[in-house]
Amino acid sequence: MHDLGHGPFSHVSEDALELYADRTKLSSKTEKIHELITATVIRQDDELSRLLSLSERDKVIALLDKGYGEPIVRSVLSGPLDADKQDYLLRDSHFCGVKYGVFDLAQLHQVLQCVADPAGGKQLMVDPNGIHTLEQFVLAKYYLITQVIRHRVRLITDQMLLRSICLGIDQDQIDELAEIYRFDGSAEFISRYLQWGDSRFLQHFSGDSFRGKYSHVLLEGLLHRRLLKLVYRAPLSDLTVNAREALKEISRPENRERRDALEKALAECIGQAAGLTKFGDLDSSRFVIVHSYTFKSVKEQSRNDESSILINGPQPVFFEEASTLFQSIDEKLSETLVEVYAPVHYATPTDRRNLRNSLSSPIKTILDTFFTQGDS
Repeated sequence: MHDLGHGPFSHVSEDALELYADRTKLSSKTEKIHELITATVIRQDDELSRLLSLSERDKVIALLDKGYGEPIVRSVLSGPLDADKQDYLLRDSHFCGVKYGVFDLAQLHQVLQCVADPAGGKQLMVDPNGIHTLEQFVLAKYYLITQVIRHRVRLITDQMLLRSICLGIDQDQIDELAEIYRFDGSAEFISRYLQWGDSRFLQHFSGDSFRGKYSHVLLEGLLHRRLLKLVYRAPLSDLTVNAREALKEISRPENRERRDALEKALAECIGQAAGLTKFGDLDSSRFVIVHSYTFKSVKEQSRNDESSILINGPQPVFFEEASTLFQSIDEKLSETLVEVYAPVHYATPTDRRNLRNSLSSPIKTILDTFFTQGDS
């Protein structure tokens, strides 16, 4: 039940919920919005209430929150080796038609152990002979993230979806869309929220009744695979210190005005060099998107996610200490990238390459100087 709070397009909705939720009406000011929605759905949903008693639903909420006082339960539900990760790595690999996330599930289960700890609880550990099995799992997750989750098309479509929501609420003033994301803790919100899934969202807001709206342009583009194009990509290390620090946090809600101004400057540059696709009377510059993300080294990713896994023995040790392979990996092999997407057109790969080459220097100049000129 831990993903019940996800809205249309799952993690894309997480970002929109964080932008538009009304935290003044919520008891928690820090907890992630989709997690608050999950707990509210479990507690309030009529169908669940017919299947589970209130005390059972409260127990589920506690399990999802703190593991119900049992570390091993928390590890199974939300830990470095949790059931969700074991599921999505294999499932995403299968449905994407790739092998990046494949690992030996049966063997992993063979090497997992339930071990009593001195405090009287139980811990999830790995058999000493299972280190290589665990290494395979960690590497599978790393490659799926780098090759699928961070794939260029996936990044562009996610940003198009999020931008369509933001423009639909802020520019198009579509109240029906705003009501999906302005979580206020009410039963009315939950009732509406549960009615929306990927298909209904995409078909409804790309319908003719919204034609001429900013959000409609992007959603119709997604439906017909007319995607924004990647016109610039570079490591943040290539930019000035001020640019690196600012761009790393450019997608955060508190930086929306600064991001809007930067994207307007980039749109002007791209429009002069290549011309932006026109969409009637709409301002095409609003479809220019700057986005940054980080490729963590497999060692850093492992430290964040799997370092807490204990390898069983007379004196249990952490996975990173026990794995010779991970000890040999250079942790500095991580990189933060900045990309710019825009509504431009090209006919051939050669045209694409020429366009990117022509835009590389002027876009870099804007990114380098924008944050040293008072964002003007």
